Amino acid sequence: MKVLKGGLFLTKIFNTDADYALSIIGGKWKPVILYLLANHPRRTGELVKQLGTSHKVLSDQLRELSDAGIVARKSFNTIPPHVEYRLTPEGENLYAALRYLNYWGEQQVASDPNIKIMCTDKMKELGEEGLCVVTKQHLHHWKQEIVRK
Repeated sequence: MKVLKGGLFLTKIFNTDADYALSIIGGKWKPVILYLLANHPRRTGELVKQLGTSHKVLSDQLRELSDAGIVARKSFNTIPPHVEYRLTPEGENLYAALRYLNYWGEQQVASDPNIKIMCTDKMKELGEEGLCVVTKQHLHHWKQEIVRK
């Protein structure tokens, strides 16, 4: 519950538990952020560089994930300031669920030749597992491949 001005409470209502879970990870960047943080803590600048997004967008997404208890923020008292983000134990559990969801999706599209998941194909070529991270570099490369074909 959130407390509004005047001491009123706002209760968010969801249809199902899955609906609530999807509200936490919904959007373009949150699953990718979870993937990037799954291996080790990362600094803000590192995340911006890998995602190709603005600091504001990243900060908003990290704040929402932090408020949900998925991501932890650690500040270091240095000059310049150093901030790292990492997954909490709940975030690691959520990442495991996302990996299974990714696997499920891969199984579903395997039987449909009209659907192509570029990121999964590239990861298989590289021998990598996990969720795919779609960055501006990936998108540019794939657009070039599509144009050539």
